[in-house]
Amino acid sequence: MGEKIISAFLIIHIIGGATSLLSGLVAMLTQKGGRSHRLAGKIYFGGMTAVFIGAVVVAIAHRNDFLLMVGFFSYYMTVRGYRILSLKKLDRGQKFAPLDWIIISVSAIFIFTLITWGVWAWMQGSGMGIVGLVFGLIGLTFLVNDIKSYVNPPTEKMHWWYTHISSMGGSYIAATTAFIVVNIQLPNYQWVLWIIPSVIGGVLIGKTIRKYKREFAR
Repeated sequence: MGEKIISAFLIIHIIGGATSLLSGLVAMLTQKGGRSHRLAGKIYFGGMTAVFIGAVVVAIAHRNDFLLMVGFFSYYMTVRGYRILSLKKLDRGQKFAPLDWIIISVSAIFIFTLITWGVWAWMQGSGMGIVGLVFGLIGLTFLVNDIKSYVNPPTEKMHWWYTHISSMGGSYIAATTAFIVVNIQLPNYQWVLWIIPSVIGGVLIGKTIRKYKREFAR
């Protein structure tokens, strides 16, 4: 693959990332379900799609297995958060469509590969192995929850809302992490920059979901 083509996809990746960071912030700050929120969400999905396509092409061209697996991991979060808006009636008998199983199956391949790679890298003494394990286990948690939703449908009416928040939140954390690790360098401790956003973001997502659960309970 020519360097000019790779450079073009890298530009697509960067533009998509910038678009995602801005539109994602707008989506978080605007009224949920409102026109601005929905528009920002669609733009965010488009931006993350560009990020994914660019990451896959660059990763394959440069033989960067880690980037390829993380690209699928982050896009799984994005697709999952967007797709759940069409699965609001799982608590009332709605079933997963073939598309949902395709998404789960493809994501499962890369998430299990990411976990395996993480174990291998960690055994080699690389701190990035920890990143692979953490991201892989997070993805595995989402996969298990998706399968559970089919075997044992959710009972909460607003199940989709909690899934939307956790998935899109995880996706935004991935976009933020990418921005941080590209612009900040910590020799020998770069893996820490990969983990910190997930820890902070995970806490904030958990608090947000608990807040909405209390509101809906009232």
